[in-house]
This record gives sequence, structure tokens and C-alpha cells, in this order.
Amino acid sequence: MQYAAVCQHVKGGQLVTTTIGSILKQTRKAQKLTQKTVATGICSQAMLSAIEHDKYIPNVALTLALCRRLGLSLETLSLAENYAISQTADLNAKLDRLCNAHEYEALLAFLQSPTTSAAIATAAQTEAYYYYLSIAEYQTHHQSALMHIQLALAQHSAGTPLTVLDRLSFATKAVIEATAGQKKAADRDFSTAFEELETTAYAPNLNSLFYLHAYTAYKAGDYLACANQLQAGIDFATAHGSHYMLANDYYLLASAAQKLKNADTQREASQRAAIFKELFGDTIFHDF
Repeated sequence: MQYAAVCQHVKGGQLVTTTIGSILKQTRKAQKLTQKTVATGICSQAMLSAIEHDKYIPNVALTLALCRRLGLSLETLSLAENYAISQTADLNAKLDRLCNAHEYEALLAFLQSPTTSAAIATAAQTEAYYYYLSIAEYQTHHQSALMHIQLALAQHSAGTPLTVLDRLSFATKAVIEATAGQKKAADRDFSTAFEELETTAYAPNLNSLFYLHAYTAYKAGDYLACANQLQAGIDFATAHGSHYMLANDYYLLASAAQKLKNADTQREASQRAAIFKELFGDTIFHDF
């Protein structure tokens, strides 16, 4: 018997299984795309149907191709729910649209507008404002990203539990630091982002923490750490009955697996085998 990449959680008293096929299907349907549209030039529609129904386990190359066709990117992600930066519905709606479309230049211009900054009314909105400003600056290669994420974190009241946005801000700060080669600072901020996570009230945006941590490991060339962090993230999401970020997780995991298969050190061999078996099943691993 073959096993696709599987995670399980209990929902309504029943065991629910999450597979690569089910995630691809859910992502395709969310974008209102037909199987024919997604499969064209990559594989047959029949094969995509078989994948979505867990009748066929895609190899690494096919997984990557399908993920790219669905618009997934290693560089970008969207929050399950964005945070308000004002009490003005139109401004919050525009922020939501620009973030979800990954229009970072336009987002930066919007956030720097006097109209936007003048509408901020609370500490929570201030934190959200600087959080989004730092992301827009990071994505457009501006040097102020680290300063503005620090301003976001300055809104946190000392001695109080971390909010979800606090955790996202620490993780974002870690990504910025890792990009700048500040590994110790990045490790410290990731540790803070995950601190007492198991006792924190669940919110889908928490799934992003694992992806951001894995992404920094991927960019640093530590593909085993990337894969292990992604597996932890997949387990975390499915344990809470959430599909948010799973498509991105599987895409990055497939990318890491593709890198790992080219590694030739004996020390990594057994760990590589375990990752491939978990992600694609024994038969797929033997194809490499």
C-alpha cells in the first residue's frame, strides 16, 4: 500500500486526512480553476484528477510544477486574516487587497500616504501599521524594514502575553535579520516568536511562523532544517484542523527535497530518506 504525504487530525469525532492531493485540489478550487487549466502543459487532466483523489503520488518535479501553476511562491505569503490599521473600513479593505495581491510597491506608497497614517487611532493599529510597513519595505529592498518592525514591537506592553501579531512581528524581524546575515539575532527572535506557543490560543496566522522559520533555513542552504520545520508546521496546522499555509508548506518542502536529493554527504542520507518517504512515499523516493 502506498501512502501520500499525510497529516491527520480529529474533527467532529472523525479522523480527517490531509494529503498533497487534497491540498492541491482545495487550492485549485479556491482559485476557481478547472483541472484542465491547471494540468495543461504539465500533466494530463486524468493524472491531476488521480493526484487530487490520492490515486497517484506526484514526484518532486510534478509537485513543484503544479504548485507554481497555482501561483505559489517561496517569497510571498498571505495572512489568513489581515490586521486593521485604522477605524476606516475603506483603508483596511485597501490594505487587505494590496497585501493579498502582493503589490508591495503600491502597499508601500499607500502606507506612506499622510491620509493613511493620520487614520491610525490605537496602539494595536500602530503595531499593525509598522508591521505592514516593514514587510513592504523588506519586499522592495528598503533599508528601513528593521527599524519599522522594531517600532511595531515597541507597541507591545512589557509583562503581557505575546499576541499573534507580536509573534508575527518577531518572526518577520528574524527574517530581516537572517537576510542581513545576523544569524544569532534571527535565532533569538525566532525563539521568542515560538515561546510558549503550545499554550497560546490558536489562530490560523500562527501557521505562518513555521513557514517563515523554514524559509530562512532554505535561504541559508540548510534544507534539512527547512524540511523539519515545515513538517512541524504541517503537524501544527492539521492538529488544529486548519489548511491555511499547507499548500505553501508542501511547495517549499518539495523545493527543499529537490535540493536534498543532490546532497552527497553520507551523514545526511538517512535523514533525506525519511523526509522523502514522509513527503512522497517509498515508490516516489526510489524514482530519484
